[in-house]
Amino acid sequence: MSAPCLAALDIGTTSVKACLFTPELALVSRGVCEYALDTAEERVEAEAKTYLDAVQSAMRQALAAADGWRPAALGVTTQGETFVPVDQDGKPLRPFMVWLDGRAQAEAEAYASQTTQEAFYETTGLPDISGALPLCKLYWLKRHEPEVFDRARRFLLLEDYLLLWLTGRCVSERSLQTSTGWYDIVRDQPCMPSDIGADRLPELVECGETVGGLRPEAAALLGLEAGIPVSAGAMDQTAAALAAGVDGSGVVCETTGTALVMAACADRPTFSRGHRVTVYRHALPGKYLYLPLSNTGGMALTWFRDTFCPDVNGYEALDAMAAEVPCGCEGLAFLPFLSGSVDPDFRPQARAAFFGARLSTTRAHFARSVMESVAFLLRDFLGLLEPLGVTVREIRSLGGGARSALWQQIKADVCGRTFRVPACPEAAAMGAALLAGWGTGLVEPGVCALAGPMAAYHPNPAHETAYDQAYTLYRRLYEAVSPLYD
Repeated sequence: MSAPCLAALDIGTTSVKACLFTPELALVSRGVCEYALDTAEERVEAEAKTYLDAVQSAMRQALAAADGWRPAALGVTTQGETFVPVDQDGKPLRPFMVWLDGRAQAEAEAYASQTTQEAFYETTGLPDISGALPLCKLYWLKRHEPEVFDRARRFLLLEDYLLLWLTGRCVSERSLQTSTGWYDIVRDQPCMPSDIGADRLPELVECGETVGGLRPEAAALLGLEAGIPVSAGAMDQTAAALAAGVDGSGVVCETTGTALVMAACADRPTFSRGHRVTVYRHALPGKYLYLPLSNTGGMALTWFRDTFCPDVNGYEALDAMAAEVPCGCEGLAFLPFLSGSVDPDFRPQARAAFFGARLSTTRAHFARSVMESVAFLLRDFLGLLEPLGVTVREIRSLGGGARSALWQQIKADVCGRTFRVPACPEAAAMGAALLAGWGTGLVEPGVCALAGPMAAYHPNPAHETAYDQAYTLYRRLYEAVSPLYD
């Protein structure tokens, strides 16, 4: 007889992960399906079928590797901002506009002229009005595809669409809505402009709330039992923070994935003066998240490996190279802004730069300088959180970058904090599974500790002086180069 487990779907930017967890949140199995996005100039899109095919493939992989386990509930987590207009039957009227899509910048500038950045920030928690926001993309749709805009019965985010496909019910959850530009996080309700229409938003539910039973048609495609409860999840960064134990007790997390994101919990939002830090609604009721971020974190190391080290076999070999270089890379510094800067300063035109190369500088120096630059960004993020009253006792590391022991030690040394790596690497999926467990009673409601031991990386006092000097060089380089971004 099979034992009940929790299933979770984590729909990222270029792949879907399906994971099965025990009720104690131990990972049972995982399936992964990658997919390509449709891109041309500023346009970044994906067909609904692309997502649904990947969901089906990933879930069937996970089930095939989980003999003796039976999913008894399903949770969902997705990227933020990606959205699609649907008709009265829930059918997409066009491809999804992915969060990376930048075509709505003119609409963003037009909207920004009608308000102030401060008023927008203190309503939505979002520091800038950019073309990435679904709100601005709706204005683009209204202007450039009016027939689609007029026919749309609902404007759905990616998680919303999947919940509709899975259950037949049109809902959204609040943590995801905070990524849109049309959600008031103080009043905890939509604030859609009247010329767009709030009546075209889905019904709101709480994170973890059971949306409905799994439709027979979807169950047949996924290989799951029809009727099992499907729960609303949370946006991927929020779900990961939940799984990592970011609940205001002095634990923050950082994710070194495609982007670099830090998450810290607060009981109430403090809207920072000067540089504005992103504020989201947490999956935990009444809690909020501060989210300093950089567009490129782990992506910077991937870019370096693919561009300059095609002969190096994997990240482990890259680590081995970088480990031979002393702290501070003998004066080589890197600014990791390969796709603009969000934090510590919002500079969309920021670009990357190496400085300090000599005849004796090797590829290993460059590789380590990329890794150190990400640690310097984390140190900057901690500096942004301190004035907001955030106490940081330890940092939990998630994402692909957490697999590198060298990188983790660099982060600990640079930031002067203990970094811990959870045993399970699938934190976003775990957060969705945890919410599904709470919503269905398979897991006792409340914050759940991460399953399994965590590797710990403590600051090495012997490296403090070298990294303080390297960080000072990094900041001086940034200040010297930043006028060129304008």
